[in-house]
Amino acid sequence: MSESTGITIYDSFLARIIPDVLTDQRSTGVPASLTLAQAALESNWGRSGLTLKANNLFGIKGTGPAGSVTMATTEYVDGRATQVQAAFRAYNSWLESIADHSKLLSGSRYKKVLNTDGRTAAREVAAAGYATDPTYAAKLISLMDTYNLNQYDAVRTSPTTEGESTPMATTTSTTTSATTTTPTPGIDCATPLTATTAKQIAAAGYKFAARYLVPAQYAWKRLTKTEADAITAAGMQIVSVYETTASRPKGGAAYGKADGAAALAEAQTIAQPKGSAIYFAVDYDAQPADYDAIEAYLRAAAAQIPGYEAGVYGSYAVIEEMHKRGACPHFWQTYAWSKGKVSSYANIYQYQNGTSVAGVSLDLNRSYGGEGWWNTNTNNQEEYEMTKEDAEKIIRFLSAGWYAAVDQASKNEFNRLANEVRKAAGIPV
Repeated sequence: MSESTGITIYDSFLARIIPDVLTDQRSTGVPASLTLAQAALESNWGRSGLTLKANNLFGIKGTGPAGSVTMATTEYVDGRATQVQAAFRAYNSWLESIADHSKLLSGSRYKKVLNTDGRTAAREVAAAGYATDPTYAAKLISLMDTYNLNQYDAVRTSPTTEGESTPMATTTSTTTSATTTTPTPGIDCATPLTATTAKQIAAAGYKFAARYLVPAQYAWKRLTKTEADAITAAGMQIVSVYETTASRPKGGAAYGKADGAAALAEAQTIAQPKGSAIYFAVDYDAQPADYDAIEAYLRAAAAQIPGYEAGVYGSYAVIEEMHKRGACPHFWQTYAWSKGKVSSYANIYQYQNGTSVAGVSLDLNRSYGGEGWWNTNTNNQEEYEMTKEDAEKIIRFLSAGWYAAVDQASKNEFNRLANEVRKAAGIPV
């Protein structure tokens, strides 16, 4: 939904690398925050000569799958910085560089780095001699803190004891954290989908499509009942979003009332089922001076959509502020204007704009539960909900399995299953 305006080099770098880093973490146990911080530091956010010439994100020396390149580098000898020439590994892609980095850290020299939290890993990788810079660990931790990279770790730093993690204990959250459950891939686009393009997008692995719930004068991007049926038939869920102009929420309650009424009319036209969500877009770099108006807009819009739940689309700051104010129950964050931060309240996170799948220009998203999505089969299905009592019994068994698991991948799977049980029973994840 967002244009490129306001997206920094940091946003773009993180958006490009995070999906591969998260996949790598699940298979290797290398903390995501460590990989992200090292990549950012060593590659200067993807802009270093070594990265541009050799796809080497981590400054690893030697010969790689694509050979090697000789570059000048700074080494510290007896605490003094010295310029030297060295041969560095070359790769065919960033993904190949990430995999080689994890392979290196999986060796006995760096064994204390695996399956721990980012801060601990930063200290351990420095202590094991990854770099000669005496401030290396401090630089990594500073990056983790500045860009909230620890949120991506499978093992979190405990508020009281660093390195202690209790990922099964997620039932007290009112919304789903972007790091407590396996994300679901999806797209959003302004182009109406046909039966053919919907099937192709679904075949590419995407599980939901976010589309515009707008009046008939916006026919070029308007979601229709025919399109909703096509998306459903392709096996995807639908996320409804209302947006006519990007900064309209600055108009406050009056605009919210009008937009809520228009959204309700559209939802009824396409038979969107009650209980699902309608997101209202704050599609610009909203500032603190706008927050009162945005809150008033959302509350007024929500009052016009009885039976539906309201959500907001916006930057990290908008999501955090509207959650704090209790303005709505659903949150969809864009990486635009977010300065590399991801809200733990985001039910959906848009991490890349301007890509193409099946010939359709679209944006890429991940969701984490509580999306409020729907499909056109909803009203025809026999409703069934697991009881909370049964869910809690199953979760206790899964929790026992989590504590008995011997590797992080198994723990992550037990955690994912527990969250699926919670969602089936209507328990907040």
